[in-house]
Amino acid sequence: MALPGAATVALTLTATGTAVIPGLGGPASASEQDHDAAPRSQEANAAAQAKYIESAQALLARAELQEKAERARTEARARASRAAERKRIEEKRRKALAAAHRWVMPVAHFRFSSDFGMRWGRLHAGNDFAAPIGTRIGALSSGTVIFAGQQSGYGNKVEIRHWDGTVSWYGHMSQIDVTVGQKVAPGEKIGEVGNTGHSTGPHLHLEIHPDGGGPVDPTPWLAKHGITV
Repeated sequence: MALPGAATVALTLTATGTAVIPGLGGPASASEQDHDAAPRSQEANAAAQAKYIESAQALLARAELQEKAERARTEARARASRAAERKRIEEKRRKALAAAHRWVMPVAHFRFSSDFGMRWGRLHAGNDFAAPIGTRIGALSSGTVIFAGQQSGYGNKVEIRHWDGTVSWYGHMSQIDVTVGQKVAPGEKIGEVGNTGHSTGPHLHLEIHPDGGGPVDPTPWLAKHGITV
């Protein structure tokens, strides 16, 4: 049976039995298929590589963020530790300063025998605390010994310049246990009660000289500094 236009159009039968019109294309050959597959494989590889690089970059970015966060946490812990140490040192210093600046009664057991005021036309410039000879005398507060020796009327005497400028005098001592220039702490032993100098009996004569000036009544001064006599 003749096909229309058989004279001008010829049919070619492939090996698979598929009819192909020459010049109009048909199933590609194996070489043509390989040639087309190569670019697709390269594109797939390039896409895979791009995806891998993107994934690696994301992992690296996450690792850097984690490292940065850990570094920030470490620095924060270090800052907190330094702050805690500074606070501990400051608290220790504050307590040491408070201990050094406290005021204490020079004798523990005594009888108040005479106060500040005029006596026989002259000023009795301190308080007298009667106690047995040999009774321990402690420093009123921390300071530096500026006099230790005998002085007319006072007998054996010690003077201490304290941390706030106040100078305390201790008279009629039987024994002196400090030297000039020595640093003393609150309550540290400086000598013992005696009856030296112009004295009518064993006692400690205590005078208070604010800023090293003239004497003031020790009773209100001591009360202001937490000591009741």
